[in-house]
Amino acid sequence: MTTIRVSAIVMRDGEGRMLTVRKRGTEMLMFPGGKPEPGEDPRDTAIREFAEELGVRLDGLLLRTVGEFSAPAANEPGHEVVAHVFEHPFVEVGEPLAEIDRVEWIDPGEARHDIAPLSTMLFPILRESGRAPGRIAVFTGSAAGASPAFAEAAIELASACARSGVGIVTGGGRVGLMGVIADAALRAGGEVFGVIPQPLVEGEIAHESLTRLEVVSDMHARKHRMSVLSDAFVALPGGAGTLEELFEAWTWQQLGMLAKPVALYDVEGYWQPLLGMLDRMVDEGFLSAPLRESLIVARTPDELFSALATWVPPRRK
Repeated sequence: MTTIRVSAIVMRDGEGRMLTVRKRGTEMLMFPGGKPEPGEDPRDTAIREFAEELGVRLDGLLLRTVGEFSAPAANEPGHEVVAHVFEHPFVEVGEPLAEIDRVEWIDPGEARHDIAPLSTMLFPILRESGRAPGRIAVFTGSAAGASPAFAEAAIELASACARSGVGIVTGGGRVGLMGVIADAALRAGGEVFGVIPQPLVEGEIAHESLTRLEVVSDMHARKHRMSVLSDAFVALPGGAGTLEELFEAWTWQQLGMLAKPVALYDVEGYWQPLLGMLDRMVDEGFLSAPLRESLIVARTPDELFSALATWVPPRRK
C-alpha cells in the first residue's frame, strides 16, 4: 500500500462545527490541507495549503499539534494517508480557491456518508480535552551551570520527550545546557529542531547533528520561528537570554498573540526566587492572579507533560 503524507488543519466555529472542503472531481469532505513540498516542515505545509485552498494565511503562533494519524485515502483507492494534523482557532473563510469545489462547516456528531475516513476517525479524538504537545521549545543556558543537577535534569527531560514522541526545538547551539538537552534527545532517538541566527553560528557553535537546523537573520526571527515550530515553551535553568525568551513568550500568551502553554522546569528550586517576584507582582497589582496561574511550574517530566496536556489558555489581558 502506497503512503501519502499530508498536513491538515482542524478549525471549529462558535457552534462546534468543523471546517471541511471537497476537492473538485471528488465526493468526500475532508479537512483542509495537502502534500508537503520538498524539505517543508509539516506546519509550514498546513499554513501554505490552507492559504492556497481558502485564501487565508493562518497564524503559526496559534497552530497546535493534534497528532499524526493514518487512514485509508479518500480519493485514491489502495493508498494510505499519514497526516500531521494541527488545530487553529476560528477565522473567517471566504470563497474556495484552487481545486476546492465546496466549503462546509459540519457537525462532527452527525452521521454522514460523505466524510473522508481520516476526518471520521478524528472526530471522537477531537472531542477529548487533553492533548500532549507534538514539540516543545526549550529555553535554557548556553552555559552548563554550577550544579551537575542542571545537566542531569536536562538529560532526564530530553529522554522522556524522546520516549513520548515529543520533539524538541532549541536555539540551535551545541554548548551548555542547550547542547546537553539536544544530545540527550538525539541519543534516545528523539527529534531536535534548532533555530540559530547567522551572527551566532560561530559564537554559540551551531549544532550540526540536529534533525534539522535552520539559520535565520536575527534574534527576533529566531524567537518567532521557534514559536511557530512549537506547541509549548519550557524554561530550564539559564541566564538573561533564557529570561528574555521566557517572558516574551509568556507576554505574547497574555496578549492573546500565542495560544500555547509556557512552563518553568524547576530544578533544585532554581526558579523559586522568580516565582516569589511574580507573586509580589500580583500582590502589588501589576499581574492578575489568573495570568500568574497560567504559568506552569513542574519538577519532573510527568508533571510537565500532564500540565501541558490539560492547560487551558487564560483570558487575554
